Amino acid sequence: MTNYTVQCEHCGATCNLKDGYCKNCWKKLPCDNEQSDFIIDGIGQSEWENFIDKNADRYIDVYKKNEGRKWFLHINWAAMFFGLNWMLYRKMNKITFISYFVFALLSVVLSILLFIPHIDEMKALNEDIAAYEAYLEDGGQMIIYNSYGAGYSPEVVKKGAAAEKELFEIQVDILLNSLWIIPVQCIFIGLLGDALYKKHILKNIKIKEGGTSVANLIGMRILLNFVSAIAEPFIILPMIFLVLGVSAG
Repeated sequence: MTNYTVQCEHCGATCNLKDGYCKNCWKKLPCDNEQSDFIIDGIGQSEWENFIDKNADRYIDVYKKNEGRKWFLHINWAAMFFGLNWMLYRKMNKITFISYFVFALLSVVLSILLFIPHIDEMKALNEDIAAYEAYLEDGGQMIIYNSYGAGYSPEVVKKGAAAEKELFEIQVDILLNSLWIIPVQCIFIGLLGDALYKKHILKNIKIKEGGTSVANLIGMRILLNFVSAIAEPFIILPMIFLVLGVSAG
């Protein structure tokens, strides 16, 4: 392949002809097909461009630099900010479903790990709350007036109300600490998105139509939400039994 520099007719930047496009403005260089044609991982230029479609030059440049690599890190801002939606837009349906359930499982496991240190404390708080609720069911009053007309709360009411507040604070703290899985997911997809997309391309370029699809994004997102609503209880229930077992021990 001929290898020399030319000036881009769009922005005037000096470019390497073998790239086939200007790295400054990302426009194609004025060269014939024989000069600009290339092969990456056994796939020709036109096949890469046709399958990727939108922003093909950007992805092709990344894959040129990482030719032959199964895994590599490269920031994809669209993947980082839109996550699973970016995958579905790029028709990476299988990878999207796998990623979703892996991170859903990790989120549950993280919540359980955060929950376990508070088991004894929460058990004691629940006992105070149970006593408080039993007191009210038996007709107990939250405020009792003494012979002087001054009102006061019985000890069981005070302990129960305080226990409810403390239990709520513990639950909120566990929830907030478990939310760090969200930025981890964004960073993971943002850095490995291009590598995952390359694996998707190499697997499907000969058998499926590529490109992007808003319809696929909407349809598969609805299906993903439906499937997750059915599957999530089967992920969460074993964790609940684990917690109950630890608590009973």
